[in-house]
Amino acid sequence: MAIRSDTAGAEKSYLRDMLAGDVDCVLEVGCGDGRLTRKYADVATRVIAIDLPVALPRSEAEPLPDCVSLAAASGRRLPVAAQDFDIVIFALSL
Repeated sequence: MAIRSDTAGAEKSYLRDMLAGDVDCVLEVGCGDGRLTRKYADVATRVIAIDLPVALPRSEAEPLPDCVSLAAASGRRLPVAAQDFDIVIFALSL
């Protein structure tokens, strides 16, 4: 699947609108290199971004905001309890 550019900003706008309000912690399953994470992380208090170890951002990648915690995990075994997050982002994940 090819990754398309969001030139109109619709994806970013949707994510930011979804997080408007009383959202303290976001769990992003399948964060990959952080492409989506970077689009909304500045409006989240805390983001827990998980993916398989081979898919996580490399050390040379653009840094993620300080509110983002990365974890090597699958969506089947979350590294946090359900009550620890308010919303889940699960996009383009297998």
